[in-house]
Amino acid sequence: MTYKIDKLISLLECEVKGDAKVNITGLSPFFQAQEGDVTFASDEKFLKKLNETKASVVIVPAGIELPENGKTYLLVTSNPRVLMPKLLNFFKRKTKRMEKMIEDSAVIGEETTVAMNSYIGHDVKLGKNVTIYPNVTICEGVEIGDNTTVYPNVTIREFCKIGKECVIQPGAVIGSDGFGFVKVNGNNTKIDQIGSVIIEDFVEIGANTTIDRGTIGDTVIKKYTKIDNLVQIAHNDIIGENCLIISQVGIAGSTEVGDNTTLGGQVGIGGHIKIGSNVMIGAKSGVTGNVDDNQILAGHPLMNLKDDLKVKAVQKKLPELLKRVKELEKKI
Repeated sequence: MTYKIDKLISLLECEVKGDAKVNITGLSPFFQAQEGDVTFASDEKFLKKLNETKASVVIVPAGIELPENGKTYLLVTSNPRVLMPKLLNFFKRKTKRMEKMIEDSAVIGEETTVAMNSYIGHDVKLGKNVTIYPNVTICEGVEIGDNTTVYPNVTIREFCKIGKECVIQPGAVIGSDGFGFVKVNGNNTKIDQIGSVIIEDFVEIGANTTIDRGTIGDTVIKKYTKIDNLVQIAHNDIIGENCLIISQVGIAGSTEVGDNTTLGGQVGIGGHIKIGSNVMIGAKSGVTGNVDDNQILAGHPLMNLKDDLKVKAVQKKLPELLKRVKELEKKI
């Protein structure tokens, strides 16, 4: 879809430096943007790298010095994030009215089974030999590859893509809105989540696991990764190939996990960090910073597994050590 930039200028009530007649095709993250895209740079780390984005239009704070690189810059308020609700709503794809249990525009492959009480939305594409159990909701524009099984009470939101030979266990939710809010006039204001979820081939999603759609861009689960029950994967996360993610793991937004990495039960991972490949993180650990490849870690704060085991061994002796310290204090 092509948009006239003058509509965006009017919506944001902003200044323009550059070509105010350029056409735009969509909104993308800073480093993933291509020619024709709009992106925004509100943080110092992006403002320093304005020459590195391929976007045709960049939304920036007012009052900064801009490079002469042929791009169009929309100069806005001191905090471009305040304008995100308007911006994301502008680019949000409109969905069609739901009219029947299986919409006429849905394409259903050979030997595919759709059980009773399941909704198949407009423009959905189901591959060959797909099995859809009862009470499943598959929203508009979803694509599901061959031989994938979707168990009861699963919800797959609009425009998500799921590969072949996948298994989605009961109650999973794929493509729910990410937890995106910004303060506008002191109030928590919702930011539309206009990205999607891409699940590659041979992935398994556990029961009651939730995978949020990207705010801008996509949340991605790469091939052969297996995810246990009750896991939360937030917006714009990228989970590598052949990973194992055990029950009750929570991963905050815009975090990247490398290939062949295992996350033990109840591991909590902060946002905007990178975990390397061939990493093992023990149960109940807390991850707040980047993790290099080929490590075995545990604890909170996170440390080498052997060191964490030593810390835990000492903790068991703390009551006895406290008692001895008090006795020594009395003697002194």
